[in-house]
Amino acid sequence: MPRFFFHYRTDEELVRDEAGSELADLDAAEQQAAEIGKAIIDKLAGEGGETRAPRTIEITDARGEELLYVVFWEGPKIGEGPANPVTPVSVH
Repeated sequence: MPRFFFHYRTDEELVRDEAGSELADLDAAEQQAAEIGKAIIDKLAGEGGETRAPRTIEITDARGEELLYVVFWEGPKIGEGPANPVTPVSVH
């Protein structure tokens, strides 16, 4: 199985994934990146952090080649209840 790396980028920093994950293919890696993005937003929201700034998970292969960017953030609050999560978007 190929190994994919999920680097987390904000406007201020890049957190590199040094371990990576073995997954079946790029589609599986894209799904994992979306799950990572949702977990990050959930954690930030729970801590009262900034959730509306765009962030990315940059997926690379074992050689460091950039394969896919998954952009995510939490959308504006509409009506009662919590803000609406924005579906992660992939940029090939």
